[in-house]
Amino acid sequence: MKRLLFIILAALLAFPMVAKPKRTLTEKDMGAYLFTFFSDPTHGLFMAISYDGYTFTAVNNGEPIISGDSIAEQHGIRDPHIYRAPNGKFYIAMTDLHIMGKQKGIRTTQWERPDEFGWGNNRGLVLMASDDLIHWTHHVARIDKLFPERFGEIGCAWAPQTIWDPQTGKPMVYFTIRQQAGGRTKLYYSYADEDFTTLETEPQLLFEYPDETTQVLDADICPMPDGRYFMTYVSQDNPAGIKYMISDRINHFDDFHPEQIDAENGACEAPNVWKRIGQNKWVIMYDIYSIRPNNFGFVETSDFKTFTPLGHFNEGKMKLTNFESPKHGSVIHITKAEAKRLENYWESQQKKPKTIRSGELWYDTDGRHINAHGGGILKYNDTYYWFGEHKDERTSDALVGVMCYSSKDLVNWRNCGVALSVTDPAPGQDGQRRWGRRGATTDSDIERGCILERPKVIYNPVTKKFCMWFHLELKGQGYNAARYGVAVADRPEGPYKFLYSQRANAGTWPEEGSPLDFDEYLKRDFNPGQMSRDMTLFVDDDGKAYHIFSSEENYTLHIAELTGDYLHHTGRYTRVAPGGQNEAPAIFKHDGTYWMITSGCTGWAPNEARMFSAPSIWGPWTQHPNPCRGPKADKTFEGQSTFVLVVRGEKQEVGYIFMADIWRPNHPIDARYIWLPVEFEDGKPVVRWRDEWTLETNK
Repeated sequence: MKRLLFIILAALLAFPMVAKPKRTLTEKDMGAYLFTFFSDPTHGLFMAISYDGYTFTAVNNGEPIISGDSIAEQHGIRDPHIYRAPNGKFYIAMTDLHIMGKQKGIRTTQWERPDEFGWGNNRGLVLMASDDLIHWTHHVARIDKLFPERFGEIGCAWAPQTIWDPQTGKPMVYFTIRQQAGGRTKLYYSYADEDFTTLETEPQLLFEYPDETTQVLDADICPMPDGRYFMTYVSQDNPAGIKYMISDRINHFDDFHPEQIDAENGACEAPNVWKRIGQNKWVIMYDIYSIRPNNFGFVETSDFKTFTPLGHFNEGKMKLTNFESPKHGSVIHITKAEAKRLENYWESQQKKPKTIRSGELWYDTDGRHINAHGGGILKYNDTYYWFGEHKDERTSDALVGVMCYSSKDLVNWRNCGVALSVTDPAPGQDGQRRWGRRGATTDSDIERGCILERPKVIYNPVTKKFCMWFHLELKGQGYNAARYGVAVADRPEGPYKFLYSQRANAGTWPEEGSPLDFDEYLKRDFNPGQMSRDMTLFVDDDGKAYHIFSSEENYTLHIAELTGDYLHHTGRYTRVAPGGQNEAPAIFKHDGTYWMITSGCTGWAPNEARMFSAPSIWGPWTQHPNPCRGPKADKTFEGQSTFVLVVRGEKQEVGYIFMADIWRPNHPIDARYIWLPVEFEDGKPVVRWRDEWTLETNK
């Protein structure tokens, strides 16, 4: 018997068990709809779920599930199309394009290439694949690099969509291409590998539109019950609208129908066709970009010949619950179990505590790292606004300007765009750039390439203006100009209008009079004005505002009173720690005492923080030991002070956050942030290092 069992076991080992193939799901298994879309403000990927095909609710509390910055070369995605393939995989194809790159501080030009290549002028597609709708691989397919012979100078590559070709057994990706600058857009197709990492075949024309002067784009191909294919697309007639063709071939269409099937008076785009589960009805969904706010429109068909209007989202049968203004979407069937898994996963992500981790990369709500260095925060109404320097990859010169981010909770920050833009070099009469001793010039002191540092904004309740001050060095002059600049706006996020720049308090002696201790540079700059470098602003309890800055070749701090409109100095100022070499001032007031944390002058290298206190803004100021505690406290945790934010709780309890920057001069954009709570021990401020802490618990 034992020998017989051994023979049977040996036979089983010789012929290993074949895994039971995964059952292919059918429409009968489906119980929900998954809607993918993007939004213009974020250029990120969103998902929403519906159990009845009429009302959609976004997962992740209406926030992006994937940021465009994390997966796209242009730091943004558009036109997401999701497809459920018969191999069990989910595919999402998207346009690699951020149309607000300049506004968001991502690049210094409107497009990544000259305007001659046309609107958008991108060259890449983003391809993503998943087995569970939660974990995704992603790859960028650059059309110009994959197929340089025919498509090396394409004008654009937009709106990719996917369908499984049963003849080739591969995913077919079809999309819009403008093959060369100045040409018209046409529709092409290519085949991707099954893992959805690249395109394997050179794009071929999907069809040729009869009118050679009309652009066509945004195709969607849907299988019909009889085995043929129903393709909707956009023809940019007047207005642009949705047309269709029918073919028995998945990659060739010539059945032209001139009529538009959408129900709109204005222009629309981005059609997507999806079937109602268990019904003989198909919905044609499209993006109406000609109305404000933009919305989606819907028509329904049972015969692919007649189309019944369903209205717009929240203006008919179709509803949105927790989001608005989606762009360029697509819908697939999913099972109820898949829908619940998605909802539960993103609900759990929302419940995770939002912590502050100093020294790590911080991301905005678009998923892009926050670029606001040397900054300060203004609270206006119930919103915090964070202003800071935009840093580039290779230089600390100002190539973009001052960035603004907004938040309700000091943890989730939305990119509001460039608050104050540097100016472009101006062309001369011949259209060429004007060149002077500082290079290409404009009439503006804040020309691209200047040094613009430590912006701070305060609100004037009398004038109703938002007033920005910053340290400015003129282009090409290194740190010799030593000016402050002033700009003003009607809204906290801007845009800010640059007013002027100059040195401080020309022809005026400080409160202490003259002669003074260590006053060589003070005397030297009496007529042209005192130097103004690292700076901050402070508004006292009585509404008076002050400009605090490093002066006299960074040897002495000045505190200067501002006029009632917060736009000029009054001429009254005092000196703090003459000859002490302090910069990076951060000032706050606690229980009637003024406190100021500063830095020594060691360039970009960190040093030990200093601290001063005074019973009045005018002094006398007393120096105290370094307030920092913990690892690397003798180097201010490898950072440099920039601001102290006053935070009031629900019961008006007051807290303070010490803000600093960890500079990376060889890679400026990678500078990091330090935010730590300020505690008080024996009546004096202490800043203790914490790897991680939350605002709610201050732990």
